[in-house]
Amino acid sequence: MQVEPVRSFRSGRSYLTETCSPQVVIVCLLSACFSLMLGFWADDEPELRRFFEVCKGTGRKRTCYSRPWTALFVGNVLLAATAMMMQGYRSHFVFMGAVTLFGTCGVISTSQALAGFSSPGNIAFQAVLVLVGGIQDSGVLDHIFSRLLGAEQKNLKAFLRVQLVTAFLSAFVQQTTVVVAAAPALQRWAPQAGFTPREILLPIASVGGMSQNFMIVTSTVALTIFQTMPEAELQMLDPALGCIVLTALTCMYCTLATKPLLGSAAVEPPSRMEHLRHQCSNRYYLSFEIAKGSFLIGSTVAQAGLLSQPGASLVDTDFALDKRLEVGDFLHFAATAAGVAQIRNRSPGLMMKGVDPLAVLGAQRHRRRLFEVGIAPGSPLVGCKLPISLNQASCIAARRPQAPMTMTSPYPQRRPFRSSPGDFLPNTDISSVELGEFREALSAGDILLVEAFLEFADLPEVDRNFSFVAVVPESAPPRHGRPVDQRRGWLALLLLAIVIVCSVLNFCELVFLGLAAVGLCIILNIVHREAVLQRLNLPIFLTIAGGLGVGQAIKESGLGNAWAKLVISAGHHAALGHPLGILVALSFITSLLANLMSHTATAALMAPIAMRVCSSEGMNLKTTALVLVFSANAAFAMPFATSSNIMIKGLGPYDFADFLRFGLPLQLMCLIAVPALCAFQFGLSDPNAMET
Repeated sequence: MQVEPVRSFRSGRSYLTETCSPQVVIVCLLSACFSLMLGFWADDEPELRRFFEVCKGTGRKRTCYSRPWTALFVGNVLLAATAMMMQGYRSHFVFMGAVTLFGTCGVISTSQALAGFSSPGNIAFQAVLVLVGGIQDSGVLDHIFSRLLGAEQKNLKAFLRVQLVTAFLSAFVQQTTVVVAAAPALQRWAPQAGFTPREILLPIASVGGMSQNFMIVTSTVALTIFQTMPEAELQMLDPALGCIVLTALTCMYCTLATKPLLGSAAVEPPSRMEHLRHQCSNRYYLSFEIAKGSFLIGSTVAQAGLLSQPGASLVDTDFALDKRLEVGDFLHFAATAAGVAQIRNRSPGLMMKGVDPLAVLGAQRHRRRLFEVGIAPGSPLVGCKLPISLNQASCIAARRPQAPMTMTSPYPQRRPFRSSPGDFLPNTDISSVELGEFREALSAGDILLVEAFLEFADLPEVDRNFSFVAVVPESAPPRHGRPVDQRRGWLALLLLAIVIVCSVLNFCELVFLGLAAVGLCIILNIVHREAVLQRLNLPIFLTIAGGLGVGQAIKESGLGNAWAKLVISAGHHAALGHPLGILVALSFITSLLANLMSHTATAALMAPIAMRVCSSEGMNLKTTALVLVFSANAAFAMPFATSSNIMIKGLGPYDFADFLRFGLPLQLMCLIAVPALCAFQFGLSDPNAMET
């Protein structure tokens, strides 16, 4: 009997259709045909050949050559690469493939193709990521954000405050990290200030995207431009003034446009009972205590963002919800296994009641995870009651699948929840929903949540006692359970500040400062030596490395010169010969590409073109470099333009029209403001050319 698979295997035709849509294939074929015509025309027309001319050296050593066919080949490869990135292919794979092709075909040398892997700026950025990882692991970043947000209730003032907080943090820490750390806190904080999460997250990502330009070191785009345009001699704080003005304009736009463009009609809230039964069905019931020295002390439950977290709901407390948290207060959650990991990692200063895995299991937290295990029939654990002892593991909680939540609550005299503005939970007593700790005797089929070492699943007694063992993804225990962990986080923040200050003062090269700081992090155990590689971002490293190789291909083939002449011509016609028109043309092309592909890749692509434009027109290279930095980071109109946009798309939630409707006016504002600000700060003409 032939069995029909649930999902049929793809044919070669369907795979090709998925790889490249018919529209992309048509565009590439038309481009190839046009390139053939242009190539044969250039063979017979000297003027057209000079369009692709590349000159090197000065004086008697100056040599020039023109290779139209090579330039057209590079252009077609880049068009196909751009189409693939628009189709969803990762930019680092596409760029590395393009560099490999250019190196194989002899367009660039081996040293040019691989120069990006030894780029000081590329390595320095990875070092900064390790430092930021140490800060984030300790909970210090969450603490800073929660404290700075406060509990402002007035809509306008609260929204301005959260924008300023995001702008300040993104100026010193990578924007993606700030958005990742802030998103859960903002989702919980938004209802207090009269907003929905979708009215907060996209504006905050936009403000963070603009404010990350404050320093060279906090933006991958700025580091790419810094590395590919060394002649611009960018200093650490060169973008600061323009960044402040553009961030202020972005904040004004977000304040005025958020409600009209992102506001949504009110949805009828579900009943309190239905919400609780849905949230608490088949979840673990856990109690947490506010620990001594916790960052949460002095905040209310709402301010601390504890009312609801992904996969977890606060169902009971032993105090009034408007009371400020103190040492020893208890909070009781119904949570999934992933929700338990979220509570532990995103809420520094909460300690589980009755069980302390840190005390039971001790050191080597990086080698521990949460596991869900099912009790097997005939297991010696059947009939036992919690707490129980396990070999190399600590049992945290238990649940009975599909069982009604009828256990007795440890606090039967419940306090009514007090709803906040925008909260969908009405102000009613929940004492009729019985919740509590798992106090019954264990039976076959019950599921335990345990924290154990990675080798736990291979122990002999595990096979005897449990019918299944499943690791919970991303459930490594937090590194903020001891006072020393908090001190490590503050020390990592201090090291990052030292790196930035020393770089500004030109004390040492940024790459060596960053590597020295990473070495100290490992020695002082701020980031565990086995977790360092997890903190590196290989896709960004490959994108920058590949982008440098692609930039060399554009430069060596003469394609950069051809594009530069087109940009110059368009700018001259648009602005009647004024150099500002050329900057506007560069800004437009850069922001357009940044929305269609990786902004880091766009920066690497546009840098050699901008250098050729400056060389031809005697324009200020620093001004042009900053235009590229601001324009490439101003990718607001597409959901796939930046990693922050990708992350918040599902949290809003947002669709394509939301990004386009909110981001396009902001994009146009930046198109006008960016060239004008950069020209005002550093001028249009190259001072060295004027002196000559």
